[in-house]
Amino acid sequence: MCFNSIGEKDTEGHGFGRVLLFWRNRMISVIVPYRNAENWVGRCFQSLYNQQGDFEFIFVNDHSTDGGKEMVTLYTGNDDRFIAIDNHHHVGVSGARNTGIENASGEWITFLDADDEMLPDAYRLFAKELETDANIHQFNHLRYYTVKDRLVLKYANLSGWYDTSALCDMWFCVWNKLFRADFIKDIRFNERLQYGEDGLFMLECLARDERIHHADLRETTVKHRFDNKQSLSHIKTAADLVKQADAYESFMRHQDGKMKAVACSELSKVWEKAAEEYGL
Repeated sequence: MCFNSIGEKDTEGHGFGRVLLFWRNRMISVIVPYRNAENWVGRCFQSLYNQQGDFEFIFVNDHSTDGGKEMVTLYTGNDDRFIAIDNHHHVGVSGARNTGIENASGEWITFLDADDEMLPDAYRLFAKELETDANIHQFNHLRYYTVKDRLVLKYANLSGWYDTSALCDMWFCVWNKLFRADFIKDIRFNERLQYGEDGLFMLECLARDERIHHADLRETTVKHRFDNKQSLSHIKTAADLVKQADAYESFMRHQDGKMKAVACSELSKVWEKAAEEYGL
């Protein structure tokens, strides 16, 4: 069954039917954790619904108490590329992402925040980048400032290989990357963390393969909302920062000097930013 917009049947036979054969392979799994996201999850869904390519989209409900789960259930019931499941791990974005990883069937995995959007040409750019043999691929993104209603290309990295001696900007995020599924099959997000979990996940990845291949400068795949204070990635407390520091310290105990330096550098930046936010 095809639909031309959310909840509407495609009576003219357009939509995803013409690429259905490719989708059966589920090459790329897109994991979308969400909690109390009824105000923006529809926009995220529509950006994925409009994609053409070899995708599956996994929406993971992180114990929502608003109408978000009902909305996602309605949306995902219209298209078999979409999977709606509940987070069966500890409450938080880490548990939700881990649930998504465990239910993904794609050869490649990427993550998308529920208030972000995947840009229309994403699959072609993903497929082009996968011609390079790497375990981790990174893409530039468009950053949307909600308050200022402004869209900009932020942290535009040049194409090529980066490693732990000189990492690209935004290396510590997961929503701007493609991961080989076999590469991260036994790496999980730390469920004790409500903040900084993606940076620690990336450190675990880099400890296994210190290289990231970055796509072409002009190739952007995500519209990232930067200043949504209700986003799961923006909710943090002083206790969250202490937990992050403890988790980084635990990671560093088992690493060589190079990885310790990367972890220390990232943690210091996080605390400097937090000091500014708290007015210290």
